[in-house]
Amino acid sequence: MRGVTYYPQTHYRYVAVGEASWYGYDCHGKPTATGRIFDKNKLTAAHRTLPLPCLVLVENLANGKKIKLLVNDRGPFAKTNSRIIDVSQRAADLLGFRKKGSTRVKLICLPLESQLAAIKYGRKPYSSK
Repeated sequence: MRGVTYYPQTHYRYVAVGEASWYGYDCHGKPTATGRIFDKNKLTAAHRTLPLPCLVLVENLANGKKIKLLVNDRGPFAKTNSRIIDVSQRAADLLGFRKKGSTRVKLICLPLESQLAAIKYGRKPYSSK
């Protein structure tokens, strides 16, 4: 995107700390990278390289709130590389940062839940190792 090539991971090993932002209005009702329709009220997220779909645990480091999200889209593609994940509007509400716009988070991919999500989406799951 925008002259940068991203290579999707072929495993579920991922832990990172960085900025989370949210998306909602502009993408609501449009297809995600997995082909599902984006709903700003669902607990979903976008990541540049994690396998699609997968499940992640997102912790807002400012307030300690945590939530599990289904990653089913690509992004964020903001001008800054400090953003590691875009979460749905509903997820931003539950994590307590929607009004602020972004926050620092810890992101952990959940291998077993991700394998089950892949099967549910009719995709071959990757190894959890």
